[in-house]
Amino acid sequence: MAAPPHDYDALPTASHAPSWRQELRVIGVVLGFVALLEILARIVAPVLDYDRKAIHAFPQTISNLTQRAKISGAPRVVFFGNSLMLRGLDESILHDALGNLHGPAIETTKITPVGTAMLDWIYLYRRYFTAAESHPELLVVGFVAHHIHDQEPLKIRRLARHFVAKEDFPTLWRTDLDTFHQLAQSALCGISALEGDQPEHQMAILYTCVADYQPGLNANHRLVEAAAARRARSLAASAPANPARTTTETFQRMQRFIEQCQTHKVKILFVAMPQPDVWPLNPDALSLAQSHGMRVLDARAIPGMTKEDFADGYHLGTSGSQKFSRWLAAELHAELTRASAPSPAQ
Repeated sequence: MAAPPHDYDALPTASHAPSWRQELRVIGVVLGFVALLEILARIVAPVLDYDRKAIHAFPQTISNLTQRAKISGAPRVVFFGNSLMLRGLDESILHDALGNLHGPAIETTKITPVGTAMLDWIYLYRRYFTAAESHPELLVVGFVAHHIHDQEPLKIRRLARHFVAKEDFPTLWRTDLDTFHQLAQSALCGISALEGDQPEHQMAILYTCVADYQPGLNANHRLVEAAAARRARSLAASAPANPARTTTETFQRMQRFIEQCQTHKVKILFVAMPQPDVWPLNPDALSLAQSHGMRVLDARAIPGMTKEDFADGYHLGTSGSQKFSRWLAAELHAELTRASAPSPAQ
């Protein structure tokens, strides 16, 4: 028996478009979901990773240093920079070495967020030290070549989220950002933890869901950093023979940082940090520091330090940290003794 023919004309052909109320409800659900994610991002931000824990603790870390100094009467010394100083300096060894040298007592702490450079340090200092009106007597800044020149690329997400205070955004936009994309991204990161810490949220999910992802990523980072350091040393070594490959480095950010600290009578000791191979220190940077009365300590070739003292191609390992900490204690002893000596006029 043949099937009856389809009566297509009898089927409904008109569909009802969603009303504006329904559209608003959809938009509301989406916005609510985003708001929920933002709340969750703000809750987990202080414990997202080791670096975020340290950053969120900066106000308390600086306050604790100030309180200890008030009790002891000792000068405040802040070790400043990034992972090179974080992993390179052992404060307990440094204090023991200073004690053995019968040097003056000091109160110390580290402010060393990883992966930071000079522009980060400018805004970080303004946000956490200047705003709190709590300045150390001495700032010990560890660096290698690319950390201090103006050509170092910006890391806008973390800069805007964690280092730039709200009142400093006009300065950031006027002085340091060039494109509309940078302006928009910095503004969004300044108000949103979800956007500002986005890469770390992605990493947290991968750490949880992919076995051995973090050890593999850390190993890859070490290889990339080591390769970049070798490439930089190779380019620097070939520069005199091949001037066309030379990149002009400028140091306006470094000058801003020095002048900012000078305003608050903060002395800076710049420390050219050790690497497996000695790297070239730009004489313009050295001259700039010295012209403002700031010293540069050269740790690029500490006596007795070898490539075996590095945990990877970039950071000091345990033995290297011990050697660097003792070396820095001796340099600090000399600096503090010189600073406490009466001037000839007295």
